[in-house]
Amino acid sequence: MSNPFRIRWLRGWTFQIVFMEGKVQVEAHGFGICLRTALNSGESPSAAADRLVLAEDRRRRALYQAWIKGQTPRPLNEGQFQAQEPLQEAPDSLVVVDSSAVAA
Repeated sequence: MSNPFRIRWLRGWTFQIVFMEGKVQVEAHGFGICLRTALNSGESPSAAADRLVLAEDRRRRALYQAWIKGQTPRPLNEGQFQAQEPLQEAPDSLVVVDSSAVAA
């Protein structure tokens, strides 16, 4: 396997095996972002790269769906589920109206 390497079904991504923080890691570059994950024992670099991109894809889809539904997504480091309330619109009493447009 050459370094950097590509995976056929993950077009747009380039992967590289790096030694960082005392661990062997797989680094992914693509679509303007850089991701990194540790290489688990018994795992091939291509499997780690696939796992890394799949996790990022799931996270981005969840953020997009939360944005569409108007919900606030929960933080990544929080393991427990919290019920999210939808965002509420501002009441009419807070809307500022130009007084010159009203007096006519």
